[in-house]
Amino acid sequence: MGLGAGSIPMAAALNWIIKDGLGQLGGVVYASFVSDKFDSEPKRYRFQATIAMQGANVLELLTPLWPGYFLIIASISNIGKNMAWLASSATRAQMNKTFALRDNLGDITGKSGSQTTAAGLVGTGLGVVIAAMMTYFTEDPAVLPLIPMCLTFLPFAVFNVYSNYRSSYYVTTSSLNVPRTETVFYSVLKESAFGKDGLPAATRQQLERFIPTPKDVAHAEVFVGRYRSPFSVDLDIEPAVSRYTGQGDGPEGLNRALRQLDFVQAERYYIMLDETTTRGTSKVVLWFDKQAKGSDLIQGFFHACAARLALERINSNNNNNRTVMETGYCREWSKVISLAHKQALETVPRVVEVMDQQGWDTTSLFLTDGDLDRIQLQ
Repeated sequence: MGLGAGSIPMAAALNWIIKDGLGQLGGVVYASFVSDKFDSEPKRYRFQATIAMQGANVLELLTPLWPGYFLIIASISNIGKNMAWLASSATRAQMNKTFALRDNLGDITGKSGSQTTAAGLVGTGLGVVIAAMMTYFTEDPAVLPLIPMCLTFLPFAVFNVYSNYRSSYYVTTSSLNVPRTETVFYSVLKESAFGKDGLPAATRQQLERFIPTPKDVAHAEVFVGRYRSPFSVDLDIEPAVSRYTGQGDGPEGLNRALRQLDFVQAERYYIMLDETTTRGTSKVVLWFDKQAKGSDLIQGFFHACAARLALERINSNNNNNRTVMETGYCREWSKVISLAHKQALETVPRVVEVMDQQGWDTTSLFLTDGDLDRIQLQ
């Protein structure tokens, strides 16, 4: 079977079109799934973008080893590159915002772009010089230039990842996501010994000592690897309500939570204790109402954190390490949630005031995955 004069160039062109098209499509799908996490965790996704880019580059370097699978390998590599490019661009915007201390975002963005261009030019020139110095090649044509290329590429890739990590370390994010909010609230609750009966609410002077600044939290923020909460009791935010409607003590606890029987007053959020976890430990479940505003999100999250710390103390005082619920819905939990509610009502306004003073942006909240999972009672 023969091939026409134009068939081979046409096949090559189609391969490149498919490769680029799949890469761009993969980037779009990735961005739609990540959504506002680019804003809430810019350092994490910036670092992941660097890893994805270097991995895609390695895969691209190795394509000559499997020429028959060029389209598949090149498409996967392009998907990784587009994901990295989108994540890098999206997180760079949020990071530039943190440097715009005088409302000079345009100036910061322009200088950042200039530095990126300059670094690219230097890198290109350095690459040309290094390529000219690579004179040793193996006799196997399949791996002819790969060994010196990979050995040259590897140290620069490692340096790029390390540089990204160190630069992200100094980025200070003032918005509130779950890890940063937990860090702040845990410091307040632990230092002020909340969860014990009869203790007065913390004063403003105390809160100024307890609440860390965004810079303090940024240096301790985990963006490589999995985040571990300072609370030993887990928090599940806005899970499917149907999960608790037909098993164990779930219906009773859910009914009590939705009716807010243990609250001091009606709120736009709902808190429940779940002891049906597979690990045999309890966790706190938090839902927000569709009408909940930013202040409701902060108070509800603080309320849940105060209850979690109280549960930690109860469990630590339990000699046989049993959970707080033995039969039916725990009376002790009702007391915990009521006391935590009182503490939240007394303390949250002052906490928010001091956080604003410390530089936190209490209006930029990323405590939930949008509004789709919120509930509304008829």
